[in-house]
Amino acid sequence: MELRHLRYFTAVADTLHFGRAAQQLGVSQPPLSQQIRALEEELGVRLFERSSRKVQLTEAGRVFLDEARATLAHADHAIDVARRAARGDFGKLTLGFNPSAPFVPTVARAIFEFRQHHPEVRIELLELSAGAQVAALAAGEIDISFLRGPTVPTVPPGIVATRILEERLFAAMRSDHPLARKASLSFQDLHGEAMIFYAREQKGSFAGSLLDMLHDMGVEPVVAQDVREISTMFGLAVAGLGIAVLAESLCALQPAGLTYRPIRGKKAMSSLWILSARNAQGLVARQFLDILESHGPGSLGPESPGPESPGLEAPGPAPSDDADG
Repeated sequence: MELRHLRYFTAVADTLHFGRAAQQLGVSQPPLSQQIRALEEELGVRLFERSSRKVQLTEAGRVFLDEARATLAHADHAIDVARRAARGDFGKLTLGFNPSAPFVPTVARAIFEFRQHHPEVRIELLELSAGAQVAALAAGEIDISFLRGPTVPTVPPGIVATRILEERLFAAMRSDHPLARKASLSFQDLHGEAMIFYAREQKGSFAGSLLDMLHDMGVEPVVAQDVREISTMFGLAVAGLGIAVLAESLCALQPAGLTYRPIRGKKAMSSLWILSARNAQGLVARQFLDILESHGPGSLGPESPGPESPGLEAPGPAPSDDADG
């Protein structure tokens, strides 16, 4: 028995007329009659009572009609599911990210648009350290990850790192902090200042890279507190325990009593990188990357180390450089 047999049967059952059913199906009447006879012979029952004046369903035909319609509906559903799966409408997208990624407009818009276009794809977001993101991506546990770093991240073979954003660093402090009187700061302004660091102990962390850069420039801040939550970092800064240095994206958060000041200098920049598998990208991941790319100029090709590498968004106007730049 084939699906076309069921389609032929339901067409005749709906019209109770072989001629009209044949016209509806786009076939000639003799082959249609032959297919119905073949179906009856296969089932071993008569589905229709035929006379020169009318066609009627038998009791077996009426029962079989309900089952035939259900079978055809299931088949149509299976076809639809297969086609939608081929388009990437089903499945799961797992994203690893750093705390500031959701505040980057390009990233937020891409996630929102992906959800609108693929509502049946489940998005799983995992906040992970830089090292954990790389390890999870290499193990196939996540599809795409976002992490921060001043230079191209070190990744294993098969993983592509692409810079999608470069933005200025800002210092967050109490509004009555002495440094808040300045329109902008230099890194030297942070020498000897109490500072709050997020996840400083994690390998490849933003805070670790920042401290290394400060030390290289001879700037020695005072580590007042290490925190594991961004909200804690902001709260302690408002409480006056120290200054926090963060990427411009996080300036979208505006706790009462907190002031942001841009940090001058060519080195006072932060890059956001997207990491993905070079050859093992599933359809769902590729669709997300396509949406992400559509929100900015250039393409999501692999990044090569160097200052001229393009990103999806250009950094905003930078304050004039001091000697620390």
